[in-house]
Amino acid sequence: MNTSRPRPTPELLDRLRAGKDELHAEQRDLSLPEKVRQLLALQKIDYEIRKARGELRTWEVPWDIEP
Repeated sequence: MNTSRPRPTPELLDRLRAGKDELHAEQRDLSLPEKVRQLLALQKIDYEIRKARGELRTWEVPWDIEP
């Protein structure tokens, strides 16, 4: 029995690439404070995941700062 996923169509891949390019263009236009705010938000999410897994070292705890 074949349980593998079907390969994505070329049209789907083109749409995904176009969406990725659009996202990157939007991110390039963000101000530096907004980029830092997003980075800190992502680090907090990563921190919670790592803490739940028990993989955290003391130097991996994000700083408690606001941009």
